[in-house]
Amino acid sequence: MYESGMTSGDEPPRRGRGRPRSPGAEQKILHAALEEYTEHGWAGFTMDGVARRASFGKSTLYLRWPDKDALLTDAVRLRSRTVVEVDTGSLRGDLTALATAVFREFADPEGWAGFRMVVDSASASQPLGGFTREISGVHREIIGAIFARARDRGELSGEVDPVSITDLVYGAGLFFTLGRRLDHQAVTEEVLAARVADVVQVIVAGID
Repeated sequence: MYESGMTSGDEPPRRGRGRPRSPGAEQKILHAALEEYTEHGWAGFTMDGVARRASFGKSTLYLRWPDKDALLTDAVRLRSRTVVEVDTGSLRGDLTALATAVFREFADPEGWAGFRMVVDSASASQPLGGFTREISGVHREIIGAIFARARDRGELSGEVDPVSITDLVYGAGLFFTLGRRLDHQAVTEEVLAARVADVVQVIVAGID
């Protein structure tokens, strides 16, 4: 059984649930949650830490989220919306749009929190929480839709496993970002676009 994330010093106040009353509070708290996770991971992630980073009282967080798992689930959903489905009219165009969004996501500090969640989940002996199920599901749906459209347009003649393409796109984006971070190099749009073009070319050439 995974812990809900509350400690003796992290007890919620006795208040009913609802949205934070301050305008923009929810978005600010979700962004703060991702930043907090990027720095501390699951073991060091607390509602207190998020509250301090977002400059809100802890009671404001508990108005909306009962524990850190619920908060992280909403934060992951917020980031998932940054990788949106785009119908460009061609398989190459769709894959380029998706790969570009994925590479940018990994290069963004908040997006990097998602990778740390994957690592934490994979190394844990017990499930960490429901937030881990939100990380990859929506992205696999996007890949599936891309290939469904490609089949409808007659661009695909054989069977292609969308999950395999998901692995290629996300794996390439991850190692691209890891390399830039290890070398302490900024991710520029020019470099990103060039790497995306190479990755998409390999995928499309392998499918043809």
